[in-house]
Amino acid sequence: MTSKINGITLYGVKYRDNDKMLTIFTLEKGKIGAACRGVRKANAKMKQIAEPFCFAEAVIVEKSGRNTISEINSYDSFYPIRTDIKKYYAGACALEFTNAFLPEGLVSESHFVLLVEFLKKLAYNSINPVNLLLKFLFDAMNENGYSLNLAACGRCGKEIEGRVFLSVSEGASVCEECRREGEGEYSIKTYKYLRKIAKGELSEEDEESGKNGLKFFNYYISRVSGVTLKSLSELLNL
Repeated sequence: MTSKINGITLYGVKYRDNDKMLTIFTLEKGKIGAACRGVRKANAKMKQIAEPFCFAEAVIVEKSGRNTISEINSYDSFYPIRTDIKKYYAGACALEFTNAFLPEGLVSESHFVLLVEFLKKLAYNSINPVNLLLKFLFDAMNENGYSLNLAACGRCGKEIEGRVFLSVSEGASVCEECRREGEGEYSIKTYKYLRKIAKGELSEEDEESGKNGLKFFNYYISRVSGVTLKSLSELLNL
């Protein structure tokens, strides 16, 4: 059976002498695996789709439960992401998140659009890559059932102005009066910064706030899902 898909390459692994096995997040079929024959040869016509970030239309041949890519029409490789180390790790984190949180075959048009728009902004805008990634993670967590309330105290609904704590189980920040035992404190500066990010205010250039925002999501994601995003850790180490 032959079908066309629109997809973003998440990663690829070497297979046989000249092939690669790709993991692609597609609009039509969700996450799929597909072989790309001869793609490691120097003059391979489909070389582009074997690289992470590639956004392309591809013809997939399915036989005996296995997918093989027979031709592609590349829309965008988002090449500028590869030329800047912060952009690269921010982009890699979004791909890694997609691979970890969306199981094979689960179709999610909303996440597909979110990922494409994020890669476009990351590649072609001058917005701080960390801010773009944090906004992506905030939206992607909400899309995938891990909503995070930063608008006000998640229990009493009042504005948080003093000490702020995180309730992982409720996906909410809480004030000192509503805090329960075991809920960890984080800085009010980080809280206010993340609130801006959640609202789409991405102009902040404070490097310390950016790192603390990444640490916040690194902690929250690992606690609610057990997933550790290696690319996020790499970004923190830059």
